[in-house]
Amino acid sequence: MGIFDFDNNCVSGGDKIKEECIVALKVYDACRQQNCLQGDDIGPARAATCGTFCCGMTLEQGEIITPPENAASVSVDNFKIEKVIIVKKEPNPFRVGYWDIDLKYIFSYDLVFRNVNGCILCTVPAQSVYNKKITLFGSVTTDSLISTDFVSSNGNSFDTGNQPFVLVESKAVALNAELAYNNCCCCDENDNADQVSLTIGLFSIIKLFRLVNLTVESKGFCIPKECEDVSSISPCEFFDNLDFPMDIFAPPQKREFLAGISGNIPNERRNESDNNNCGCGCNNSCSCGCGCGCNS
Repeated sequence: MGIFDFDNNCVSGGDKIKEECIVALKVYDACRQQNCLQGDDIGPARAATCGTFCCGMTLEQGEIITPPENAASVSVDNFKIEKVIIVKKEPNPFRVGYWDIDLKYIFSYDLVFRNVNGCILCTVPAQSVYNKKITLFGSVTTDSLISTDFVSSNGNSFDTGNQPFVLVESKAVALNAELAYNNCCCCDENDNADQVSLTIGLFSIIKLFRLVNLTVESKGFCIPKECEDVSSISPCEFFDNLDFPMDIFAPPQKREFLAGISGNIPNERRNESDNNNCGCGCNNSCSCGCGCGCNS
């Protein structure tokens, strides 16, 4: 069998078994998010293209869609994520090695308007936009250059700086669509809806990865942690909960840097909160109120 002699070349533990160095896209940090998006998140449905719809209704691209006067209901067809735009990626100014990522999700779909008898009045191409900011660890950057023709279509090299890359995987579904009224209630039969409100369910996994050399052993798929939600708190509240970044003002010396020791000052508020949290393990004092049968 020669080189294809499995007994000599492929038996586990044989002298032909060796480690291989591979070029890998190593994930440095990742998170997942599950968002139910409504009007406050994405606003009213807007026209995806310019044109004339619904018996003379003319819309410009991006204009809020006004339902026909005789529309009694609306539904969604052909819903999909059109694209995810990585608007910006830059180092976090307060946390060394972390990167702020601004994402823009663009959803495209068709709005189908019906009258009280269920007959289709018209279909309007529409879109919605959702902006999201995520902070992930991608390690520090240097002034080195990465060049490769692997991703080039014309044979020329592709050059990039030594920064982490962003990868976004996403899945979305339209949960609901309804006619919306600005006057808080639709109690007057003569009132007409002035926009369409959409509810979207969005799942996303966001990763920061780098091009590295690795010797690896695979143990299957990894499940990212949940994304830290910073959009629901005020900028000052978020800022006040950060550790004081002493590493910015007093960069660590070689010994501390190699040992991974940070000079940042832990946030006092968070420490107090952590100290007040007994952890609720069964080995803790019953004064914690854990309720799990601890011994006093």
